[in-house]
Amino acid sequence: MRDRLGHLHTVQTDSEGFSTVELNGLSDHGADSDQDLDGILKEAQRIRLEIQQIQNDISDLKEVNYEALNKTSFPAATKRDSNAIGVDVKRRGEAVLQQLHRLNDLRGELEAQRGVSDPAARVARTQYHYLSNALREVMFSYNDTEMSHREACKRHIQRQLEVVGREVSEKELEEMIEGDELTVFSVQATGPTVRSALVSIENRHRELLELERRIEGIQEIFLDVAVLVEEQGSGVENIEKNVQNVEVVVQEATFKLERAKASDKNNPFKKMFCGCFPCYN
Repeated sequence: MRDRLGHLHTVQTDSEGFSTVELNGLSDHGADSDQDLDGILKEAQRIRLEIQQIQNDISDLKEVNYEALNKTSFPAATKRDSNAIGVDVKRRGEAVLQQLHRLNDLRGELEAQRGVSDPAARVARTQYHYLSNALREVMFSYNDTEMSHREACKRHIQRQLEVVGREVSEKELEEMIEGDELTVFSVQATGPTVRSALVSIENRHRELLELERRIEGIQEIFLDVAVLVEEQGSGVENIEKNVQNVEVVVQEATFKLERAKASDKNNPFKKMFCGCFPCYN
């Protein structure tokens, strides 16, 4: 009889039907998946930190806007002004968009190579959905902050115009701002109060013009984010639906478990057994 031990080692299969060669391949595939997964998580963390920094920029913008509305001059030169903050938000937003596109491309490659059930592909898909929505929310927050400041500046200008003896409707004021008509604020200064009001009006008007330019400069990012979220809309809805379903299942299971415990505790057969047949240890 020939020695078949070498051949046996070559084609030996385990209880699940995988050959030795196949098992080695799966092991290598698992190692690649772990490596990809580690890289995805690190990239997601970098994106998350950038989004958090945008939120920090928005907090700084709110502070600068508050100071601007309560003074007749701009904030101290040692601090970032609203324009500098707007530039940083735009730069960070563009960088996050590029990172999200790379993450989505990697997700597509992993799904094409290993299937949608691959752990690294699933994590990449989930992180992409989550971070895309996080970017959308933070950009909406930035827009709300700018629009709130715009309305505050308009109200301030209206009040100061009343001080100098000129009342304008909201529609008239909007036309002045959109038309960049600085001359409409040229009122003959007849006292310190009027002069102070005119300076305040000019400053607020300048802020409004700069705000409009900032919004125009960042408008493309808003459009890109809208497209980004729209493309994955159905996926996001499915994720949210699954999360809600899991919460419902957990609540139902918890309720049933409590009922089972109560029923077991009040089981008359157990009480009868324990009463008639004491336990001996």
